[in-house]
Amino acid sequence: MSLLDISDKIYKLAERAIDEAGERFKAIDEISQANTEKVLAAFKKHRVSDGCFAGTTGYGYNDKGRDTLDLIYADVMGTQSALVRTVFVNGTHAITAALFAAVRPGQTLLSVSGLPYDTLRGVIGITGEYRGSLKDYGISYSQIELSGGAPNHKAIADAAANKNVGAVFVQRSRGYSSRRALTVRDIGEICETVRSVNADAVVMVDNCYGEFTEVLEPGDSGADLIAGSLIKNPGGGLAPMGGYVAGREDLVEAAAFRMTSPGIGAECGATLGVNRLLFQGLFMAPHVVAQAMKTAVFCARLFEMLDIKRRRDMTKPAQI
Repeated sequence: MSLLDISDKIYKLAERAIDEAGERFKAIDEISQANTEKVLAAFKKHRVSDGCFAGTTGYGYNDKGRDTLDLIYADVMGTQSALVRTVFVNGTHAITAALFAAVRPGQTLLSVSGLPYDTLRGVIGITGEYRGSLKDYGISYSQIELSGGAPNHKAIADAAANKNVGAVFVQRSRGYSSRRALTVRDIGEICETVRSVNADAVVMVDNCYGEFTEVLEPGDSGADLIAGSLIKNPGGGLAPMGGYVAGREDLVEAAAFRMTSPGIGAECGATLGVNRLLFQGLFMAPHVVAQAMKTAVFCARLFEMLDIKRRRDMTKPAQI
């Protein structure tokens, strides 16, 4: 028995699960290596040095580390521009700024991945009657369900052909639903479908939990705007707070105006000594994400070996 009172049977099954997951682990490590090279190349290109780790106070004008990190995120995310800020309290806050940049009053936001994540429903106006929601600003909403877990391109084309659709929203992760996560290839195909019928619509992606799970990001596949949380993947477990928006330069600027105020945008925002953790977290992120993915694969295989299946009555303990 171990110090954690785990039986020898479980340890032996765990060793077998690790052995049987070897090929999956190898593929994940290859993604991690490619993404680490991408991050390092961006660090080199933008000449990251110890001067980038110093923080600012007050208004935060000319913060070298903050501005350099914006350039690095743009490169890593495959976009023209990026906005990486600790003042974003979570991913929902960053996504909200991106949504207000992507769609204007009188237009329609079209979700093509079904019902968005819980906290975004109040932002959009699907639930609640919150002052300042998209609905409160006269922005309507419609959605298309996935078909067998995949994008329904015919339905997307039909709905996006309406010129009143100002933005198409894609949630990459499953959130709390049981559907599969969408791949970068899925997102690229959605972009192609939308642009074939509505060249003016902005394709905006909620990239939370998706960063560094593949070699490419949604920006590489044609998304106009993406957003996510530094508390999740790109923070590498070290970023203490924050979020990012990346995409077309004009749209990122509009998100910055929403984040602070029109005319100020990304120029202000003191970093208070947090820059080092943001750089270090991004440096570690490809490896940290890979370990999380390998842990998920390992647990899935171990549970399969233990014949533990999804049960409706979660109050009953599993028999091991």
